[in-house]
Amino acid sequence: MFNHRPKILILGLILAALLGLWRVSCKPDTQLEWDNEPYISLYLHEKDKIVRLKFEEYLMGAVSAEMPASFAMEALKAQAVCARTYAVKKLIEQRSYPQQADLSDDIKVCQAYISPADFRRANPQHYQDLSARIKQAVDETRGEIMLCGGEPIDALYHSTCGGQTEDAGEVWLQDLPYLNSVKCKYCAGSKHYSTVQVFSVQQIEADVGVDYDENLEIKVLKTTASGRIKELSINNLILSGEEFRRKLNLPSNWLQFKKDQEKIIIKSRGYGHGVGMCQYGANGMAKEKADYHEILRHFYGDIQFNKMSYDVLE
Repeated sequence: MFNHRPKILILGLILAALLGLWRVSCKPDTQLEWDNEPYISLYLHEKDKIVRLKFEEYLMGAVSAEMPASFAMEALKAQAVCARTYAVKKLIEQRSYPQQADLSDDIKVCQAYISPADFRRANPQHYQDLSARIKQAVDETRGEIMLCGGEPIDALYHSTCGGQTEDAGEVWLQDLPYLNSVKCKYCAGSKHYSTVQVFSVQQIEADVGVDYDENLEIKVLKTTASGRIKELSINNLILSGEEFRRKLNLPSNWLQFKKDQEKIIIKSRGYGHGVGMCQYGANGMAKEKADYHEILRHFYGDIQFNKMSYDVLE
């Protein structure tokens, strides 16, 4: 595999320059032109290797990995625009990935990706139909990204919000105009909308790392505007809601607690960080006949849509 990082660097500079012009005039019909569809190098973190893919080909694998292909078409198209915008922002920012790759499939630092072969193995009976749906969603939104203030947005998304999304500033301490908390009545059909898990006191002691003196006391100290836990205490240990979620592998930090003898019952709402587009909410909106632009504007607010055309440059 050859190293084509300099080519992507030039591409990033071209994009940055063009997007800089958009700061002056950003209209919904503005066209960003990449002369031929670019190639990207993708780091596969489990295989510790790089693959080289056309950009829209990569997006098919990203959408396949990030959203069920059985979702309504307008939800899949919304996901395609999110994935494309997210990737473009990463390319412009020149994030550092292993082996000088342009992007990664590690969801801890980028977005997921599944190869056609792995997608076929995961869906042996319905592969043709499902892959055709993904291709349609990517093709029908080809080149389309979301902008705010003339720049690609950080198009974050998650599985299920549980009824209301979260402000970015409550999670990462940076407020962004397109990542505000919004109501969502569309994700109630998700199996993650409301879940209950039962932990022994000893399990919480071990996983969280708190001293147990026969009386485990959990207190919620701060909540976000949406109701998620921002800070809590367990006996004398203070944790953020996100830390507590990670230590117990909870689906979200929108939590309620109930103690029953030597057990702690934890009820969670939603799945994921709650910021940006709720994927099950997007599917619910699509089922109610919303198109993908309406879906994206519901979750990201007053953003602009712009198309990149792949026509002239190698």
